[in-house]
Amino acid sequence: MYHPVTHKACELAKRGVMLLAACAVLAPAQAQPEKLAAVQAAQGSGPNGYIEWTANEYPILRRKDRFKKKPFKAQIFQIDREALGDRRPLLMVHGLRGEYWRDFRWGKVIKRFITYPDFGSKYKVYLLRYSSIDPLKSVLPQFKAAVLDLQRQSGGKPVTLLTLSMGGNLAHEALKDPDLDRAVRLVFTLGTPFHGSPLFCKDWFMYSAYKNLSFPWTRIDHSMAYRLYFKRNPNLLTDLAWDNCDGYIPDAGQFKSILPLGPSGNLTPETNANRRLLELNKGGGIDKRKFISYAAYLVNPYLKPDFVRYLESTLLYPYSLLTVKLPAHLAREHPVLKMLNRSIARTIPEAAAAANASGRFVYALNDGITPVNSALFVTAEACQECTTASESDLSRLKPYLEVRLARVFRNADHLTFIDGYRPRGASHMLRDELNPGDGLRTMFDWILSDIMQSDTLPGQLAKDEKPATDLEVK
Repeated sequence: MYHPVTHKACELAKRGVMLLAACAVLAPAQAQPEKLAAVQAAQGSGPNGYIEWTANEYPILRRKDRFKKKPFKAQIFQIDREALGDRRPLLMVHGLRGEYWRDFRWGKVIKRFITYPDFGSKYKVYLLRYSSIDPLKSVLPQFKAAVLDLQRQSGGKPVTLLTLSMGGNLAHEALKDPDLDRAVRLVFTLGTPFHGSPLFCKDWFMYSAYKNLSFPWTRIDHSMAYRLYFKRNPNLLTDLAWDNCDGYIPDAGQFKSILPLGPSGNLTPETNANRRLLELNKGGGIDKRKFISYAAYLVNPYLKPDFVRYLESTLLYPYSLLTVKLPAHLAREHPVLKMLNRSIARTIPEAAAAANASGRFVYALNDGITPVNSALFVTAEACQECTTASESDLSRLKPYLEVRLARVFRNADHLTFIDGYRPRGASHMLRDELNPGDGLRTMFDWILSDIMQSDTLPGQLAKDEKPATDLEVK
């Protein structure tokens, strides 16, 4: 639920992959050091298929290390050889294709953490590398074994998880295991699609493109881009398709574009809803008070009245072409996420189910991948009773929240959590829209502040009145 781009990625982007190139956490293939290849080759020598490390003997992840080969097993790394001592283990879990990036895309977050002196006295950072292009059910046993191994090698200390996107889905399902639940003290999720995303419902996305796009060539462009991308990442369609918790998937039946290669499919709730994910969310069995969940959404034209939206889209088309569409054709991640944000916002819902929504663009609040209500881990019942079609809906959402702490950030996308990106002209200081009285901070300082205060009682974690300047490097 992502920097140079390889030649192959550029070629795909030119064919329309700008719609999905930055989906969740894309990454170019990069070279892997021989020593790490040897480590992977040695995996399987210990219990559960893991090398017998202690918490201070996991491989060091160096800044220059790069990765190309797919990992055989989930593997834990550390960023230094300092002894764990009486500190807590903090395990960072990447999202889609993060396993091929330097620092697994956590570099900027780690840099902020280690420049805050009190953090180093309380936590030691570890990073998990796993294959994010495999089905979650095949990765789940490896994930469980790795977390349990870290806890054991840490002398039984519970592990704190910091997860991005689908990394949070792994943690969610893993906590159904009582042993894993006891091994984890806190799960911090960033943009995790707990209910999936409409973006990953193939027929629904195709149907919306079929109905929304007027020109045949644009329909073909969107259709081909979608098929090309998910041919390379089919696990997203099976694992993270929308679970239809809100009943918004329409029963449209068969549809087909007149021209070949255009949108086509068979859209019904029965064939498109992610039943496995819905049952997983309904089943309970986990303590949501262990979760701190962050969501974000980009400001888009569909949050505005129709007249203003039409006027703005007409007047600003040349600007949008230069700053969004052309960069997206070059596979620039943030412009791609902005385009995806608008595509998700225009997803066509079932009319009767969406009748009580505060707007017809029922997923307008999304970060380019994950709708806000999905990232906040709200219940299926809450998705039906409280829509998030407009910014005014956020205040009504608070009574339905069950996680220990939820935060929502305005005008930020799916990658802002790990790279601090803000749209042109926006300040790097963000406000939590659910708790506006908590002041302004950078994204990294929000994460750092909440991790450092995570021992406070549930309900008190968001009550820190200290301004962001109190987190300056000492």
